[in-house]
Amino acid sequence: MLSNKCLHCGEKTREEFCCLGCETAYKIINKLGLNNYYKLRAENFSVGKIKPELTEKLDISEFVLREKDGINSASLMVQGMHCAACIWLIESILKKQKNVVDARINLSKKTLFLRWQGTAAQGGDLIKLIQEIGYKLLPFDQEILDSTEKKYNDGILRALAVAGFGAGNVMLFSFSLWFADANEMGIQTRNLLHFFSSLIALPVIIFSARPFFLSAFRSIKQGYPNMDLAISIAIFLACVVSLIESFRSANHVYFDSAVMLTFFLLIGRYLDLKARKKAFAVATEFTLLAASFGRVEEEGKVKILPSKQLREGMILLVSSGEKIAADGVVIDGESEIDSSLITGESLPKKISKGSEIFAGTINLAQPLKIRITKSPQNSLLAEIIRLSEEAEGKKIHYIRIADYLSRFYTPAVHLLAFATFCFWFKNGWEIALMNATAVLIITCPCALALAVPIVQTIAISNFIKKGILIKSGEALEKLIKIDIIVFDKTGSLTIGSPKLVEIKTLKGEEKNLLKLAASLTKNSRHPISQAISSGYSGNLEELSIQENQGFGLEANFENKILRLGRKDFCDVKSDFENNKNLLSCFLKFGETEAVFLFSDEIKTDAKSVITSLRNSGKKIILLSGDSQNSVESVAKELGITEFYFEQTPVSKVKILEDLKNFVMIGDGLNDAPALASAPVSISFSRAADISQNVADIIIQGEKLTPILELINSSKKAISLMRQNLLIALIYNLIAVPYAIAGHVVPLVAAIAMSSSSLLVLFNSLRMNSKCQS
Repeated sequence: MLSNKCLHCGEKTREEFCCLGCETAYKIINKLGLNNYYKLRAENFSVGKIKPELTEKLDISEFVLREKDGINSASLMVQGMHCAACIWLIESILKKQKNVVDARINLSKKTLFLRWQGTAAQGGDLIKLIQEIGYKLLPFDQEILDSTEKKYNDGILRALAVAGFGAGNVMLFSFSLWFADANEMGIQTRNLLHFFSSLIALPVIIFSARPFFLSAFRSIKQGYPNMDLAISIAIFLACVVSLIESFRSANHVYFDSAVMLTFFLLIGRYLDLKARKKAFAVATEFTLLAASFGRVEEEGKVKILPSKQLREGMILLVSSGEKIAADGVVIDGESEIDSSLITGESLPKKISKGSEIFAGTINLAQPLKIRITKSPQNSLLAEIIRLSEEAEGKKIHYIRIADYLSRFYTPAVHLLAFATFCFWFKNGWEIALMNATAVLIITCPCALALAVPIVQTIAISNFIKKGILIKSGEALEKLIKIDIIVFDKTGSLTIGSPKLVEIKTLKGEEKNLLKLAASLTKNSRHPISQAISSGYSGNLEELSIQENQGFGLEANFENKILRLGRKDFCDVKSDFENNKNLLSCFLKFGETEAVFLFSDEIKTDAKSVITSLRNSGKKIILLSGDSQNSVESVAKELGITEFYFEQTPVSKVKILEDLKNFVMIGDGLNDAPALASAPVSISFSRAADISQNVADIIIQGEKLTPILELINSSKKAISLMRQNLLIALIYNLIAVPYAIAGHVVPLVAAIAMSSSSLLVLFNSLRMNSKCQS
């Protein structure tokens, strides 16, 4: 006789554990001090026996994204996860591992985003650790998710069709009962109609209400009751009461209500699924951008390989109309590409030999030959998807409010339903039961649960389409409180591509000085450095270079100190004229001093954007490390009255410390300290720089106009979140008392419940409409 329960999964067993897998899981959980997991879930929870294949190590090396500093990351699908206790357990186990940098779960998508220090093989060890406690992890695959979603949708449609058939036929019998004179219709006739109703209704409900029953059963089994439990109880009670009343030959039964309730709930569920799919269409659009295969040229032969097998250095052939499968550089051919969903550029971009090209873009014209520089798993597209998932995973204030309210929702609903039944019992148990059933159905937390996350997801996805990458979901919330906007100059208000126009020196040859400067700047990514490097094409000196961020570059050459950068850093004593208000960069080598002068054009839309921001009540500040003449010139042309020049990274931070509710807009690579100190930070960046950019928000391209879109859309997003929360709360404050008071029948409750969720969904879709500046 099996008298004991397995200490881990709850299965009946003779021993403490039903299998070796459960014993291993139990020991791991307790060894890590996470035995609180067994308290978070209910006592009747059962995870089932650990399947042998779950203890095998999973090879994920092909799906790992290799980041800087030896950090790897991977997105994984988690099977067997259903509740908050599961999330807590998985995240806690992983975060207790020394090499884990981050572990975050998205319950709605059933995905785990994992970052760890070390090799890809060590990631497999981490996954095995989670699989040993009963969860199955697989590399993220959009096709599998789509297949699962289609299977579920088809099941709902079949259930809806059967419920519709059953509802129509049962209602025919109900009409006969409703409109017939009770004295004229004999008991046998009434009983026969009840029998026919039950003959149709019960099989229909067993089949069509199965999605609700199965979901409710799983929620009870896992110790985390959901709202499908309330719906299932309501349908079940209607059927049981109808059967009892049929055997008693009573006048009224509720088979029609049970079937119609199922029918309308399924209609609501199906419409809800369709609306959600539309809402998340933009988010999933990026995963669909990835090409499933690539044509590779090897040893004069063309092979078609799955995209996951593409590697750096391979030669990729792309015909007209094809998606590009990996990041790379064009080595042959000229064409135009559509990169609208990657960089936000609406017009086709011309490319030729040497042009950088990204996975997910579409070749519009001539065939291209591309050398792969990054595999699909490490591509810009993969990075954008990862950033959007990270941003969606960070809970803003309004999501925390909704989560807090939802936590108490289900038990409160069941208590209210029980109280309603007790209150109305004196009027007859049938009336009490119907009113309690109406309360169970009408109080659904779906609208509350959807109120905020769906708006956040739509907003972030829409921004990505416009070339705006949100790295922190909280940034949207903070943006609406901003009243000061601080701009860096180079790369923010100006194009950020300086051109060397003049070299001035009192001693030494300009050509030799340019060679020394170019030798210092050859590996630097600063715009000034790149302008110097592009201005010299000869041989360079081999130097051991030290970079002082925000000040300049330094090396020892021919036993002399060679410095390039700010005037004070180089200790330049000479006064060089700069009447043209050009950018300046100083060089000192022994006794030789020089200044390099650069031109940098102001962005074409800078003046109109600054004017719009000022007209909306924003204070504008220009904070730059460039020379006084250069900063004053730009400030005067753009109408900026408050500006600071020749600021070091440290002094920039000190100035920002005195400000509140501001956004810093600067170079994400070179203004890291200032950006990090700001409540919200924005930078303009080339696509290749995304992963190294420290800003909360990254705008690709050279235009400033997206800043206006960002601020306006953020206001709209937060407004819609507030509206959705208000809709959900007002609905419940009105609907629940009406149901308790007995003014709502279960059928109307079902329609009202579905309508509240759909109202929130359709209100959220307004995020897709154009914002008014």
